[in-house]
Amino acid sequence: MDTSTKKSTSSFRFKSPDIRSLKILCSKVVTLKDNKFRANFGNIVDLPTEKVDYCDITTMSQYYDVPLRCFTFPDFQISPTLEDLERLLNRPIKEYNPFPKLEEGFCLTELSLILGINTNKLVDNWGVKGSLKGLAQNFLEAHAWEMIKEGIPDFCSATLALLIHGIVLFLNLDKFVDQLAVEVFLTKNPVPFLLADSYHTFHTRHEKRGGTYLFCAPMLHLWMRARMPQSGPFAENKLTWPQRFASLSANSILWYKRE
Repeated sequence: MDTSTKKSTSSFRFKSPDIRSLKILCSKVVTLKDNKFRANFGNIVDLPTEKVDYCDITTMSQYYDVPLRCFTFPDFQISPTLEDLERLLNRPIKEYNPFPKLEEGFCLTELSLILGINTNKLVDNWGVKGSLKGLAQNFLEAHAWEMIKEGIPDFCSATLALLIHGIVLFLNLDKFVDQLAVEVFLTKNPVPFLLADSYHTFHTRHEKRGGTYLFCAPMLHLWMRARMPQSGPFAENKLTWPQRFASLSANSILWYKRE
């Protein structure tokens, strides 16, 4: 691996959605009695509260290698995998097709049954924002709070899961859950879509040598924390993020071992 050439840097940014109201809803849902959120939707409920340091993931993004589709450091290469995301989100893919094909369109009747929303009401609130179709965040949050008030945690949990899909996992327009996020939600496992979305975004942004990343920054941050050393130069706050990443070696990375 040739490291003699000085690595150029590009200007990247991560979109940070306003999720304050979503955090409040998350804190309420996970404390509901007999709540089965993690059993039904995995650990995605942790992503809205993940404390993302955008400086570190922006620095790490500079190491993305477009031809090899991984992060390339002087003596090692690393990249997120299906198994990584499966483990971090506690969402096994063995019972699902890891590369499902999204059907054209989707069934609002199915969505209404999952969320506990009358189909006609769902149709009436199915709107357009920009060039995208979907549901407004405030409409879904209002329904979730109504389900809490009525003591129906299953519908509340499903609505929260959909909100996390549209506002955190597959963010696009502010305060709007678009149709693609809805379709992924209906597949019941976002893992393969998250991985594909991450690689696609990294690839396109690096080809254009800059721009705003539109993918799940908390997921990348969670994965990075699981891999980076907890002691040594990388963990020293007195160093800048470029210095910390420059200190990494194959021996310092926390490699995942299959059980």
